[in-house]
Amino acid sequence: MGADSFGPLPPRPLDANKSTMGTVQVVGGSPGLSGAPLLAAHGALRSGSGRVIVAVPASLASVAEERKPLEAMSWSPQDNGDVWTVAAIEALLETPAPSCWVFGCGLGRDAKSTQAMHYWLQNRGGPAVIDADALWHLASDPRMCSMLGPDVVLTPHRGELDRLAEVLDLEGSRREDLSRGLQRICGAVVVAKGPGTVTVGETGVHRNDTGNRGMATAGSGDVLAGVIGALIARGDEPEIAARRGAWLHGRAGDLAAQRVGVESLIAGDIVDCLADAFREQEESS
Repeated sequence: MGADSFGPLPPRPLDANKSTMGTVQVVGGSPGLSGAPLLAAHGALRSGSGRVIVAVPASLASVAEERKPLEAMSWSPQDNGDVWTVAAIEALLETPAPSCWVFGCGLGRDAKSTQAMHYWLQNRGGPAVIDADALWHLASDPRMCSMLGPDVVLTPHRGELDRLAEVLDLEGSRREDLSRGLQRICGAVVVAKGPGTVTVGETGVHRNDTGNRGMATAGSGDVLAGVIGALIARGDEPEIAARRGAWLHGRAGDLAAQRVGVESLIAGDIVDCLADAFREQEESS
């Protein structure tokens, strides 16, 4: 899957403003995992979202405010909690709806967060990228699969995909087969991360041709979730955003590897190279 297989980006209007370029709401964070939603925010900002809001539990509010990108906004509930709860999600849903949600980065695995995710899915409205611990919660309560659809992008790595496959009794062992089965049951777009990332949607199976082994590093998937969320927010259909996002993320990783090598590559290096990846994609379209 090359850069020319999903068409050009939706054009940025000459009179564009931050509202016309969409808002990404990143929801995640828990004790010990405060960096994940911030990396997603970095990925979304570098992918052209007009506004990015990082929502974390109250106990992480000061950390998020201090460490978030300067260009991002932050939000926390007033409940003094350290994990996401139904009450916290209720408060979040009272704020203006985003153009796209990025849900799950660093969410943690507390049972209260399973309930919170269930409530969020029932009431979210609008497209979403579901990543990381949110996929763990999805496997813990597979009834939530019925709340998904083609406006949702799931981004499991192989371990998360295997857990969902076991719970949902999916047939096969190859990533492609399991991803097809997950897509059929949930109706969502599936981005099965790993070497030759596979994207499965209504148009079929697409294998990505960018990326390298140095990208097997903490936070890389959080950056990808932010990239895909931003592409949806600015106008791509979810399946196109998933395919384009996988290519851009992988290409940024390749450029980062050229700079620092595969052994020293970290997620922040991928963020730093997204601009060049976007430039290459634009020139090839």
